[in-house]
Amino acid sequence: MKRFAYILLCMVALSTHAQQTDIQTLYQKAVQNYPLFKQKETINEIGDLKIKSLNTNYLPQVNINGQLSYQSDVTKIPINIPFLKIPEASKDMYKATLDVNQLIWDGGLITGQKELENINTQSEQENLETELYKLKERVNLFYFNILIAQQNIDLLEVSKKDIQTKLLKIESGVKNGMTNENNADNLKAEIIKIDQKIIEIKSNKSASIQMLNELCGTTINDISILPLPEIAVNTNTYENFRPELKSFELTKNKLTTTSSVLSAKLMPKFYCFGQLGYGRPGLNMLSNDFQSFYIVGAKLSWNIWNWNQTKTDKEILNLQKDIINTSKETYQKNVKMNYQHDVAEIDKYTELILKDIEIIQLRTKIAKNSSSQFDNGYITSSDYLNDVNAETQSKINYEIHKIQLQKAKFDYLVNLGKL
Repeated sequence: MKRFAYILLCMVALSTHAQQTDIQTLYQKAVQNYPLFKQKETINEIGDLKIKSLNTNYLPQVNINGQLSYQSDVTKIPINIPFLKIPEASKDMYKATLDVNQLIWDGGLITGQKELENINTQSEQENLETELYKLKERVNLFYFNILIAQQNIDLLEVSKKDIQTKLLKIESGVKNGMTNENNADNLKAEIIKIDQKIIEIKSNKSASIQMLNELCGTTINDISILPLPEIAVNTNTYENFRPELKSFELTKNKLTTTSSVLSAKLMPKFYCFGQLGYGRPGLNMLSNDFQSFYIVGAKLSWNIWNWNQTKTDKEILNLQKDIINTSKETYQKNVKMNYQHDVAEIDKYTELILKDIEIIQLRTKIAKNSSSQFDNGYITSSDYLNDVNAETQSKINYEIHKIQLQKAKFDYLVNLGKL
């Protein structure tokens, strides 16, 4: 039983160790885990309900009305006819009606309002997409920080092992009286310094992992495998596919549609109506009895003058379009500057990597010679450590520059909306 539990524990550990999460998967998880993502369906539902509400304006509008009144005087016929008594209307009046109004034509007002609501829904969705797209920038930051930290740790561990191996030889020489104890102490101090660096880097790595997990809803840990993503980019052509551009266009469309709605409000509106009622008096004002009655007909409503309010509102909309155009131009300018910066970063790290390779070759050769000279007592431990640290730093620079190159490429693609 214990053996089975041990095997199971090993399998779980190996499974955890083999867990690999790529950056594209993290992009998707960051979006799905972000609270705003839940609004996508809600925005569509709100839009559908608003359209449904507007469609009810095409249906007959039915109202029940009641009225009870008493008036100081009533209509009378001031004629006296012998042997004929003309009834006098009561001063108390009662009326209950069922009124039905049916819209025939509204000048395109409801159609324009529905189109406006559709654009509003699209605009809100696009604004949401913009916010969600920005999450990729944060994923890039945390992901590549983790990779850089891990590369630093790996190279420092290798350097530490090399120095520990050298320390064993020096301690043996100290015991035999063949070398100075200071050399061993120098190596021990250097190992402690490396441990300090590793502790600091691990702390930063852990913080980045925690923030990435919080953002993406993942369970990445120190032994999870985060592969270095590699991607080819063409920096010769500038193309902007950011979702913000669509938001600008939708905002302009919304202003144009709003202008059409304002025009539709000035158009005549035709209705047909019907009224079914019961009261005293009815339609026959000379009768003092309760009667039922009905009226059917058609009517026209037309606001022919609103003191240039519509004209003023349209002027405001045109000015708002100018603001949108200026904002879009400013945004595109900023994106273009970011593009130029990203291209410069890609070129910079590409050139640095080539130089890193040359430096590593030289530093490795120097460190190898220093190791031999130190073993033979020609140089001190300080001189040896200087050369070893220089070699280690050259390798660290190389690995970091490789990661930074890929980060620059991913930042380039994200900034242009290509991921």
